[in-house]
Amino acid sequence: MEKHIEKEYKVLVTKNQFETLLSHYPNVKFHIQKNHYYDNDNYDIIHQHAAMRIREKEDTNIFTLKKFIDGDLLEFECEVDDISPEVFNNKEIKEVLDSYNIQGPFHHLTTLTTNRGVYYGNGYELCFDHSNYENQNDYEIEYEYTKDHDGETNFQSIMDLIGITYEKNAMSKIQRALHAKGIL
Repeated sequence: MEKHIEKEYKVLVTKNQFETLLSHYPNVKFHIQKNHYYDNDNYDIIHQHAAMRIREKEDTNIFTLKKFIDGDLLEFECEVDDISPEVFNNKEIKEVLDSYNIQGPFHHLTTLTTNRGVYYGNGYELCFDHSNYENQNDYEIEYEYTKDHDGETNFQSIMDLIGITYEKNAMSKIQRALHAKGIL
């Protein structure tokens, strides 16, 4: 099981802002990824301000548990065979879930599908996400650290290309999908 701190900035933008910024990165390649979100009947994961998903991307399925611990967003990840709730019986996954008092059985909450394009910069990935969920869609720009640097200043210089002053305006993908479904 891999464990790391997620460091990112994200902002929701209009379709026009998305396309304008994308025009500055002409070689970005897009791929489809599906995020399948899970919780138990008591919504213990949501109540812990955490998220659990299995992401289908190309021929790979990745389990992820995201949880805030001491102010950091920790991600626990490992590859799994499929997207069914049975994968949560995997020994490594079970150990992580047990350590945070998260017990099954788990059920599927919703699926969010993203057409993602990625630009690989020096110390960061700039992600262009067009997401669909519960008959809604949105456009999001994510700036994900791959090594330490002044990411906020760098991200702001990218946002300047479309006339945006960065301020956090984006709920997480799971929050948007669950809100649209009426769970949050």
